[in-house]
Amino acid sequence: MLTIMTRGLLCCFLFVSALFSSAQEKPSPAPARPAPSLDSLVDTLDQAALQEAFRLLTNDYIQEGDLNPLEVNRAAFQGLLERLDFGAMLLTERTRSERNSPFLFQRASIHDTLGYVRFGRFSEEEVAKFDEALKDLQSDKKTTHLILDLRSPQAQAEFSIAAKILSRFLAPNELLFKIRRPGNDRPTLFVSTPEPVSCRLEPILLIDRETGNVGEIIAAVLRRATGCLVIGEKTPGLTVEYRDVPLGEDRILRYAIAEVVLEDDSSIFRVGVKPDLNTPTPLKSKADLYRAVDQGKPLSDFLLQKQRPRMNEAALVSGTDPEIDYYLLLSQNKPTPWDRPPLQDRALQQAVDLLDTTRFLDSKVPSRR
Repeated sequence: MLTIMTRGLLCCFLFVSALFSSAQEKPSPAPARPAPSLDSLVDTLDQAALQEAFRLLTNDYIQEGDLNPLEVNRAAFQGLLERLDFGAMLLTERTRSERNSPFLFQRASIHDTLGYVRFGRFSEEEVAKFDEALKDLQSDKKTTHLILDLRSPQAQAEFSIAAKILSRFLAPNELLFKIRRPGNDRPTLFVSTPEPVSCRLEPILLIDRETGNVGEIIAAVLRRATGCLVIGEKTPGLTVEYRDVPLGEDRILRYAIAEVVLEDDSSIFRVGVKPDLNTPTPLKSKADLYRAVDQGKPLSDFLLQKQRPRMNEAALVSGTDPEIDYYLLLSQNKPTPWDRPPLQDRALQQAVDLLDTTRFLDSKVPSRR
């Protein structure tokens, strides 16, 4: 009997203890919400609230001289430019000229099945050079692919250049893209035209965040029309037509007045072109490699990385030391060819490796008879 009572008291004690401890437990604090950004706070204000904010600041701010009408207009203009990003910008004559690409048109035959073309400023002269490159590359029947490098930082070029380059890849009389202007229901159409030289090679495109308006149009239209592979980084979405208007002394207001849309009326302004294979390459590395090629170094030098000679079994058998020259230079405090890491273009290397791998695998597939 005592055992049964003891067990009953023990159960009651445990039950009451559980209730007491659960009542004493403090709920875990909710995660702190991130502070709203300034943009989100301003975007919630209506016109009346904005006008009241301007009235209060210009009348009651402790240093009201800092908010005279000129300063308020400057602040509003600066904020407007920041919000529009590259839809509008304030330039000088020097900065406008600096936006031109410093790089040249380049062409190369990487190996017997793969060609390479890089545009610089997307000019009429470069279109003629592109035709010459296509003739030479396609004269070799083994060449099947063309790497089209669209990463030169030429922010603005003529839309007609994009249409001429695209006409080398597509059949005549195909709608390429349109230019849509506010208040005009009839957009300007760009249609492919018959050209003396056409590209029969399968393109692979290289893009990045420095690709300009013409490069973006070419990438967007070619991928839609041919399904070609695009490698690199997302482009900024500069596909607009700008107007430059002088403001004061040595100031130029550049703002978008028309927008490029694709055949289905989709826009890539501020959206950009996304690559199929995201392969970022540091901009400095790309620029250094571009300069080296412009100065005459073969592009192939940057595709195959040369390793420093090291001791191996073959050297032991032959009784030689392939590392002796390297260590002699080190002992004399002289520079060696391996002091600096080699320049690398990851996007270009990935394109070449992908094609080489595909070619190797295709060669292993037995042909059907």
